[in-house]
Amino acid sequence: MSNMYLSSVFAASLFLAGMLSAQQTDVQKLADAIRKELAVPAFAQTIAAVEIRDCVSGAVLFSQHRDLLLRPASNAKLFPSAAAVLGLPRETVYRTSLSAVDSSFHTLICTGGGDPLFGVKDIQKLAENAYALGVTRIDTLYVDGSLFDAAFFGAGWMWDDESDPFMPYLSSLPVEGNAVRVTVSAPARPGLPVDVDIHPSSSLITVDNTAVSASRSDLSIEKVPRSNHILVRGKLASGQRTSERLSLWEPQAIFAEQFLMFCRTAGIATDSAVILHESPWRMGFEIAAHTRPIDQVLTEMNKESDNLCAESILRLLAVKDGSTRGVSASDGLRSMKRILSRAGIQTYDLHLRDGSGISFYNLVTPRCIGDLLTTMATHPSYNRFAESLAVAGTDGTLKRRQSGTTGTFRGKTGTISGVSALSGYAQAPGGRLLSVVMLMQNFSGSHKPYREIQDRIVVHCIQHSARTKKTIPPR
Repeated sequence: MSNMYLSSVFAASLFLAGMLSAQQTDVQKLADAIRKELAVPAFAQTIAAVEIRDCVSGAVLFSQHRDLLLRPASNAKLFPSAAAVLGLPRETVYRTSLSAVDSSFHTLICTGGGDPLFGVKDIQKLAENAYALGVTRIDTLYVDGSLFDAAFFGAGWMWDDESDPFMPYLSSLPVEGNAVRVTVSAPARPGLPVDVDIHPSSSLITVDNTAVSASRSDLSIEKVPRSNHILVRGKLASGQRTSERLSLWEPQAIFAEQFLMFCRTAGIATDSAVILHESPWRMGFEIAAHTRPIDQVLTEMNKESDNLCAESILRLLAVKDGSTRGVSASDGLRSMKRILSRAGIQTYDLHLRDGSGISFYNLVTPRCIGDLLTTMATHPSYNRFAESLAVAGTDGTLKRRQSGTTGTFRGKTGTISGVSALSGYAQAPGGRLLSVVMLMQNFSGSHKPYREIQDRIVVHCIQHSARTKKTIPPR
């Protein structure tokens, strides 16, 4: 064997050893930076579970407590959204239909498809379409909300959050996100009653207003639990306006009322119409329908962390699996796990009771979230999945976070009492794609310190991505 050959082998070995040493050094720099972020008093009594992976090699670059079962908050939404991308074609739609029992068009059936973004304007369009198709009088309106089961709240949801719109009433006939916006305006002159406006406007939503205009504000806007009765109390500074969203109770009744109201506006006689919240003994034939693409709901679900969208997506997985009535969260979770397992995503550390992350019974390990993110990163549907996530400094729940950072972070936030989470993808221009999982919990008080630490860790990940020699184009 020639000396020249041996010299070449030796040089190559030195080169590879140098590359390996450089990569190890870069990984060590990342690990040291993250450890420094976590070595602060904020975590003296608080769990910080973190996992960072290289999506190309699958190598774990940093981990701490990644095998602990923790509450994911809205990071739970990553699982039904990934299952929807993997198991449902982009052409999948939510369908809210209007059918007639016979050719007289006097008995109609409005069947809910669980469209979480269905609003007042959509109800109006459905009524106008009914008139255009020959409906002149409605004697009986069946409001069929049987697609979903009777559980209007999820397992492990907190009863005292009922008035908060983040915990929506679950119905296959939603309206305006199953929330009412209450807007209060104070006259310029002190001592006068304030004006209260509600949207959607409905006779089923009542307001008891005793508030007045004053020199300074001390106003409360509350809802009597398990009702649509709103209490406006106190004072609002003269000339000021404020608004608040409250959850709706039994939104399917408001849906029916709104539909008949818009029918009358369109020219359909409905004065003696009977509303029945059930399915008739015989089904009719469809005369009109409203459809919404699933990806529109996925985007609202992940970018804005919309809980009604998440619960609806979860149930849609079961509907596309063959369920047609009384679909529950459990049905959706079974379908979700089947889809994820077929894609090679491990679910043995995934213990969810809902699709939104509201439930305090939800438990998952950071390793499980990392498995999902890295598997999706190499899947042909990655772009569809990633496009539904919020972009730091740009939109959704990350719009005001990490602004000015060179690089991209697409992710899902998670916030419930005592829990702050952030998971997603970090990538520098021309750098390696990294999956980032951070679950922080068991604290009291403000979430702000934990969010700031999460944002700094993301910056460290983007800096590491930029240093990586073997690059892939930014996605």
